[in-house]
Amino acid sequence: MAASMTMDLEKNVATLRGRIDRLLEQQESNARGRILIALAGVPGSGKTTVSSALLASLSESGRSREDVVVVPMDGFHHTKATLAGFSDPDMAFWRRGAPFTFDADGLLDLIAALKIGPLTGPDSEEHIFAAPSFDHAVQDPVVDDIRISSRSKIVIIEGNYTLLDEHPWNKIAELVDERWFVDVPPEVAKERLVLRHLAAGIETSREAAAHRVEENDLPNGALIRSKLFEPDVRIVN
Repeated sequence: MAASMTMDLEKNVATLRGRIDRLLEQQESNARGRILIALAGVPGSGKTTVSSALLASLSESGRSREDVVVVPMDGFHHTKATLAGFSDPDMAFWRRGAPFTFDADGLLDLIAALKIGPLTGPDSEEHIFAAPSFDHAVQDPVVDDIRISSRSKIVIIEGNYTLLDEHPWNKIAELVDERWFVDVPPEVAKERLVLRHLAAGIETSREAAAHRVEENDLPNGALIRSKLFEPDVRIVN
């Protein structure tokens, strides 16, 4: 099983790396600006695993760290303080991870800034775009913790809802140049998510973790699949 999973990951990464190489070649030959890619996927699909392996593969092939960067949308979770101010805070905390528990407008502002911001070379003045990260230990965002250089040629925006055809998320698909989607069978996603919730301390028993997955994560995954913009690349991780 582990060997099969490794081979699948290597195959998926090779597919995406080839696409990145072609995009960078087109960018150089056509003097294109910064290229934006939406990397979406259902909860538990392994988006982060895929994107991390892709960056490692690109680095091994000689690509600069500035060539391609990944920005997770996890930092755009609403803070716990914000969720506590919702009309039904108990429901907001229980459904944390659903679309309405994210600052979609903040994410859109960042993507728009990356879209219109100039792509600068090594001899030009560098500008920095700031994005929040997510501290899993305290379960809250960290403001301006991710720094994106104006020299970054390709920016991959990774997150569950980056290809969701539902307002206001649907504006993302209009801003990006490529759409990638990572899927996984629901039963595989469930097992991964149960283990993740236990490891993160979100739940303390397997039964409780399974209940959370069934009531929140899997329905979120079903929503993503049912309202998905057609991707340019679709892989099963």
